[in-house]
Amino acid sequence: MAAGLIERRVDGQLYEFQQFGAKQGLALLSRLAKIVGEPLSVLLGNTLKGVTGKDFKVKDILDKEIPWDVVLPSAVKALIERLNEDEVIYIVEELTARHAHCNGKRIVFDTHFQGKLLSHLPKVLWAALEVQYGNFSEGEGDRASPSATTPFQSIQAR
Repeated sequence: MAAGLIERRVDGQLYEFQQFGAKQGLALLSRLAKIVGEPLSVLLGNTLKGVTGKDFKVKDILDKEIPWDVVLPSAVKALIERLNEDEVIYIVEELTARHAHCNGKRIVFDTHFQGKLLSHLPKVLWAALEVQYGNFSEGEGDRASPSATTPFQSIQAR
């Protein structure tokens, strides 16, 4: 592994991500927030208010007693309304290709992910988000430790 790169295995391939500096990370996080902020707010608002008349608590969310068929459509609608093709391409490419290598080679976005937009790209995107922003999650432990438990552990294991 080259100095300063963080490794993640995704579908048996070794990805190396260069962590963003603070300004670059914050700028990209701001762009992400503009896209997903309102949909998350809608999702959490509907969930916590209890769209079916039941007041949900955090325990209910953890126990998966949420009527997802009622909660998700409005959040998905809010997300779709905010998607801008150029912005999505910029963010995804910035996270998965411009600052990453796969199996030791520079990633050329168009060819690397060709035919894998729904199967492989989302997993690589999650791995990249973990590298860049994983320290925002509670209880992740030492990020430098490969044995640290993370919400993305299943991706690392593939």
